Amino acid sequence: MQRITVESSDLVAIGYDAKIRTLEIEFKESRIYQYFDVEPEVYERFLRAESYGEFFYAFVNRRYRYKRVDGDKEGPANAPLAFVANNLRVVHDLRAAIEPHAIAIEQVDLDIDNSLSDDPKKITQQRAKEAYKLLRRPVLLAETHWNILALRGFPGGYMDAVVGWLRAEDFLLLMSDKKDHTVSCTDIVVYFDGKRIKLFSQDRWGSIVDVPRGQSDYAFWRVVALEGSDKTVAELEEEGNNVVPAESVWHDFAKWYAFQRRLQRT
Repeated sequence: MQRITVESSDLVAIGYDAKIRTLEIEFKESRIYQYFDVEPEVYERFLRAESYGEFFYAFVNRRYRYKRVDGDKEGPANAPLAFVANNLRVVHDLRAAIEPHAIAIEQVDLDIDNSLSDDPKKITQQRAKEAYKLLRRPVLLAETHWNILALRGFPGGYMDAVVGWLRAEDFLLLMSDKKDHTVSCTDIVVYFDGKRIKLFSQDRWGSIVDVPRGQSDYAFWRVVALEGSDKTVAELEEEGNNVVPAESVWHDFAKWYAFQRRLQRT
């Protein structure tokens, strides 16, 4: 069926066969679907729509019988997932979680604006959308944010900027008159495929120690120990021990993504 190319973030081209009242849509990543018993006027309105994506979801999606016709029912599910990261430890943690599910990833190093905000989840979702715009394929991003309770959640979403200014000793100086040394660590993973955004998060707890221990380029790791260990994160990293829990956001993502792939096969 002949299709007309359209400008859209979701769709590539639209075609229609009036004789059999069949609408054919090519989506990003070479996915092609046919929708049956579609009225001619719906197709005409589709072509005149200001937003093809919005029209599709409002007037076509789930309103007509359909089938996939590109001959690849797996589609992008078999293609490596773009994991935007420049931290090899984080890549290792993800690979360990996804290995049992046979999920392929491709590490991608992108220069994305690291916006500052007091909402870590908002930051990660925004960065995922920016990564998708650059790569035009499903992406996965991860962020870890630390919150010192006695400092009203500082540094939170500003950690990446703060660690460029403060040494390990500076963090301890900020805590010198504080009785509560409790710290929370929020791990966030965001998946975005251009239409659907899925967020996973997990909070872990720890405390600020009395003196810096271990060596790390990430100064804060030298002064924080997580629950279940008397060693700082930097010391654990030096020893090659994994500081990610057995059931982490990575495992949550891996199980969810594997389930989505099974749904696509049905």
